[in-house]
Amino acid sequence: MGSIEAYDTSKGRRYRALYRRPDKKQTQKRGFTTKKAAELFLATTEVDIAQGRYLDPSRARVTVAEWLTTWLAARGDLRATTRSRVENIIDKHIVPELGKIPIGDLTRLRVQEWASALPGAPATVRKIVNVLSGSLRFAVEDERLPSNPAHRLKLPKPTKTRKRYLSHDQVAALAKAIDETKDGRDYGYGLVVLVLAYCGLRWGELSGLRIRDLDLDAKHPRLTVEQTVVADKGYQRIEPPKDYEHRSIPIPAFLVGLLRAQIAGRSGDAPVFYGIRTGTWLRNHVYRVGWFDDAAAAVGIKGLTPHEMRHTAASLAVSAGANVKAVQRMLGHASAAVTLDVYADLFDDDLDGVATALNLAAMQSDVANLLPKAA
Repeated sequence: MGSIEAYDTSKGRRYRALYRRPDKKQTQKRGFTTKKAAELFLATTEVDIAQGRYLDPSRARVTVAEWLTTWLAARGDLRATTRSRVENIIDKHIVPELGKIPIGDLTRLRVQEWASALPGAPATVRKIVNVLSGSLRFAVEDERLPSNPAHRLKLPKPTKTRKRYLSHDQVAALAKAIDETKDGRDYGYGLVVLVLAYCGLRWGELSGLRIRDLDLDAKHPRLTVEQTVVADKGYQRIEPPKDYEHRSIPIPAFLVGLLRAQIAGRSGDAPVFYGIRTGTWLRNHVYRVGWFDDAAAAVGIKGLTPHEMRHTAASLAVSAGANVKAVQRMLGHASAAVTLDVYADLFDDDLDGVATALNLAAMQSDVANLLPKAA
């Protein structure tokens, strides 16, 4: 059993609760202004120890800054680009405001006040809060905190912007405009647009595509996504595909001849598309500044980004009759639910199709006999 002791300070009498931790070591909690508060703490602590819920308060004295360093060092699963983004969030948004506070003193109110003052769009704010929340969730799992004070905060809701989808004719016009730009046709930069629009690759997957990743002689030609090239602090880095998901993507037949010409005479490890000056992985920024942006403006689609060609791939696939599972596999989403969430608007017409199909089936059954006869 623990005990309560009084002691005097310059601010008056205070009380401390003395007890033994589960490891039998003596410890104490000081600073109670009343004996009743100390007794309540002691009683609660003894119940927690008896029921196996006890958390050592000393383990929560680490500051937010110190804990974030520990947590980040333990996250060996983070991709290099994700780690750089998280480090930037920690240094710029979390440590300046919360870094000196012990994690055990971090109240939900204090975290909510911090989150409410964060600058940026709702999606940006959520990404920042998610970093802190993820680190504190780990502190809960490490038995340093009883709960996560950053969980389920009141945050601004991101507004969904309507995606821009190109038609087949617009894709063709954009590819043609790029080919007509200096060196565009010679280096296959118009073909880049076609591959993005008809295979649904992310930019890093397109950039990291090697000649040996293409199987153009198969009955059903395919390309395999085995790596992605990402820009990290000005340098290019080869990483596994997003979510470490290798996938095989069908290549429309009209692209096969164009791709053959693009890779002719080069080794299997060479990139399919490459930078003019470097001869290696094509950079998004270089491609946009040199070819893509001006061509998009010239064909009346100013502000278009290469990533929107991925949206276009989803749209063209759905309009061609592809179901959500096929689109999911092409795009490399973790599940069909993700595809539906991202591209729900593309499947709106399917609802009308369902009603039409149900009506046709019903009218060919006994349900038709339930309807009033025409006069």
